[in-house]
Amino acid sequence: MSWLGTWRSARERRRRAAAYLDRALAPSDPAERQWLGALTGDPRLADRELAFAVRAVALIVAERDALDDRTASDVASALVPLLDAEARRSAAEKAAWVARWRGYSAAMSVRGHADAPAVRLARVLLDGAGVSHPAADSVDRAAEVVVRARGRANEALRATFGEASLPDDIRPSALRS
Repeated sequence: MSWLGTWRSARERRRRAAAYLDRALAPSDPAERQWLGALTGDPRLADRELAFAVRAVALIVAERDALDDRTASDVASALVPLLDAEARRSAAEKAAWVARWRGYSAAMSVRGHADAPAVRLARVLLDGAGVSHPAADSVDRAAEVVVRARGRANEALRATFGEASLPDDIRPSALRS
């Protein structure tokens, strides 16, 4: 591929990553925001933590479910302007995102744990919102929030980057060779 073709391809990947984030980072359901705001007693903190959770889930989906290995790095790069805008408003806001991202990453990397990944992510969400010892029903509700965010992100990923289509008579593992 020529340098012009390479440049066009990279530009198209950046455009798709931005379009994916536009869809995946859509504002949360007002009922979710109201529920978490009531649970924490601080609606602004609840909104921030829901935004962080949706952002983290969008990155996780891009890492795990994308057809192209470059998608996750393209999506992470597309988040940079958002992070830069937060840093201009407040360095603490950017630091909070970095801490939350580390928590979500760590929750997803745990192996052999009894809790489902959505429950582990829900605990990170609640912890970030200041609910350190949540009741079981709060964890369940937060897990539902995470599952809905993952569903929206997967839908956005398929709509933006396309859906995998494999022949019916060939196993996916056979395509590798």
